[in-house]
Amino acid sequence: MFVYYFVHVNRPFDEVEPRLVSQLNKLGSFADAAYREGEDLRDKIGVSRDHPVMAKTVQLVAGTPLRGNHQTTIPFAWEATGTPGLFPKLDADLVVASIGPELCQIAMRGTYAPPLGPLGRALDRAVLHRVAEASVKSFVDRVAQSVGGNGAAAA
Repeated sequence: MFVYYFVHVNRPFDEVEPRLVSQLNKLGSFADAAYREGEDLRDKIGVSRDHPVMAKTVQLVAGTPLRGNHQTTIPFAWEATGTPGLFPKLDADLVVASIGPELCQIAMRGTYAPPLGPLGRALDRAVLHRVAEASVKSFVDRVAQSVGGNGAAAA
């Protein structure tokens, strides 16, 4: 399954990009907080959380940034810990790109395979893809807020 979300940051690329690269160690905490919001959404839409096998935290491992003059791409893997067989692993890129002199975009694009075979794919189509999208949105919004301050605007 494919997930994608982006925001615009009303700051120049030359200001935002180094801030983002310097905060790679914080991405895991942003992912963990976004995962928690996804769990809350899952509860609201009625997917039971009564089972004791749910993951407790998530782990985000960032790769080496691929830096350019107008775009930087940070590859990463994001997965739940505790019961990884019940949760998909997201392989993604976080991209910051210049759009203009005072505007850049932060985007996340990635893919995951729902676990549990046909049952997992059916649950993902019915409900869980929305949870994944909400988690991605929350993550990107947190990243944008951390590097752009109040210059971040959802697109």
